[in-house]
Amino acid sequence: MPCVYENIFPIAAGKSFEDIKHLYRDQIAVQEKTHFIGAPHIAFTLVRDSDDYHRDIAFSLINQEDFNNSITIGNGTVLYSDDNLSFENRPVRLSAIKVNDKPSGKITIGNGCVMQGTVIVAYEHVEIGDLVLFGPQVTIMDSSGHPVTNRWQDDDAARTRSAKVAIKDNAWIGMGVTILKGVTIGENAVVGANSVVYQDVPDNCIAMGNPAKIVKKLDGNSPREDAMRQLDIAS
Repeated sequence: MPCVYENIFPIAAGKSFEDIKHLYRDQIAVQEKTHFIGAPHIAFTLVRDSDDYHRDIAFSLINQEDFNNSITIGNGTVLYSDDNLSFENRPVRLSAIKVNDKPSGKITIGNGCVMQGTVIVAYEHVEIGDLVLFGPQVTIMDSSGHPVTNRWQDDDAARTRSAKVAIKDNAWIGMGVTILKGVTIGENAVVGANSVVYQDVPDNCIAMGNPAKIVKKLDGNSPREDAMRQLDIAS
């Protein structure tokens, strides 16, 4: 049977983050110098298995308190949700997912990051370090969102796999990149535009392609931009 999905959307009906932050202080922790440009889309989602969808959809089990400490955003980080950039952009989307009786997923964003239309879906944990830069329309998922086989069973949500995603300090994630569950992207790493990343990218490496592969090891003793120019992918 289909899973039952319930949602809490803190920012709705034209409200800004400033309008709602006092109502969700236990769920969303932000530093004073976190910058919101435009309105991000934030969702707290309960996914529960059901053996009778029409019965179970008639009542609600989602609780705001179940998502305490789900989203943390560091000092000086910018979340850019307006569509007035040179490249097409969209709202930043942060979704914390709770499956059945499991703890809710967590999104941890470090200091000094720049996110432009970044989508993060966390069933378990998406952890982003300091000074990570994202090109427009990056997608990060720590889960497949559904079982790969034997769909539409009574235990679909319980069988959905997840694995932590970690992006370490000073990484640079290009426009349109998709990062899948279980991936770690190392310090100072670069992921080229429109890449699909399903395996780890080590520290000081450049990865590109679908699937993403390591194309260059950066010289840790020289500026990252100098190594990137050799591949003609510098900004």
